[in-house]
Amino acid sequence: MGALAVGAIGACGRADPPPDDHARPSQPTLTVAPSASAATTGRRVVAAAQIAQPWHTGAWSPASITLSDVAAGDAIVVLGAHWGDLVAGSSTAPTDLRGALRRVIDQGSSIVGRKKPPVFAQIYVELDAAPGPHTIVPPDLGGPAGDGTLYVVQIRGLTERRVVTVGQSWATGTALPTVEVALDRAAASDDLVIALGGYDNTTPRDRAGFSHPPPGWQPLGLQDDPANNVPSELCARLAGAARAVTWTWSDPTVNVTAAVIAALR
Repeated sequence: MGALAVGAIGACGRADPPPDDHARPSQPTLTVAPSASAATTGRRVVAAAQIAQPWHTGAWSPASITLSDVAAGDAIVVLGAHWGDLVAGSSTAPTDLRGALRRVIDQGSSIVGRKKPPVFAQIYVELDAAPGPHTIVPPDLGGPAGDGTLYVVQIRGLTERRVVTVGQSWATGTALPTVEVALDRAAASDDLVIALGGYDNTTPRDRAGFSHPPPGWQPLGLQDDPANNVPSELCARLAGAARAVTWTWSDPTVNVTAAVIAALR
């Protein structure tokens, strides 16, 4: 797991120009640089950061994440676990002010305005990002009832610059104890696998009690505020023989789960 080690360096700033009248707000931004402790060979994470929109605030804080030093050949992976207070057909896509994110999985298109609870997970990628800074703006989650967490990951060392296999899960029930997600097919042992799992509940509580991280995985981000947000955890690993990941928690009132996973090469 040492090849994935990363510690994000973050600071609020105002690096990019003001958005136009029709854009979602992008300022202030959380600026993240590649970690000096990140591995220098292989497929690896060099930076990771997260921002949140808490329940009943109606806004992200900060408004975006900026990767300050994307090198030629780097990939950007954007993931989210959200509650969308939106009508059917609304866009749930994040955007890159300096590039084009491609949808890999976005459960939002089939969930918001159509299913309850409207909790969804998503993965977007930019597999050959232009060198320089990139500002990622989260999706609009609707009015004050919308909440969620956006995760942005900078990856270095991909050789084929492609997503080789993916998977997703979504379930509702009563007192759900876990969420599991599996790749549709096995990945190569040195593929980089990234996965996000989340849930919502019927009774607010202080902590989710997530398995942090799931055994064999490295945590890249955690949202552990079940009283004000959709709890979620982001993790990664070199694939090895792994094809699936399972999260557990101590929360006894979970009524919906959502998870996504992708292997990159």
